[in-house]
Amino acid sequence: MNVTDLADLSYRYREIKPPSGKPQVQGIGAQVASGKHIDKKSELYKQCLDFESIFVKMMLKEMRSSVDKSGSLMSGGWAEDIFQDMLDDEYSKSMAETANFGIADQLYRQLA
Repeated sequence: MNVTDLADLSYRYREIKPPSGKPQVQGIGAQVASGKHIDKKSELYKQCLDFESIFVKMMLKEMRSSVDKSGSLMSGGWAEDIFQDMLDDEYSKSMAETANFGIADQLYRQLA
């Protein structure tokens, strides 16, 4: 091992300290959201819940697409697909309001 290797190792494994007087950072420059009060009756929070609902619906759709439907008793075709999409929409709205995923809260803190 030569001198440059030792210098490289000491540089790579040095202790990293956050800059003093500045807000803490998480990852690459993302600021840590403070514990601000969340106004759940505001229009902004309602929009954040809608965003979370869309995200949950996308998750449900991807989960359903991973399940093989070929052996099911009922294969309703086009009508079943429309009904399932509408049902997933309602499930996602309900889950966003009650399941407390936290996406809407974090989004609200970043935007407020």
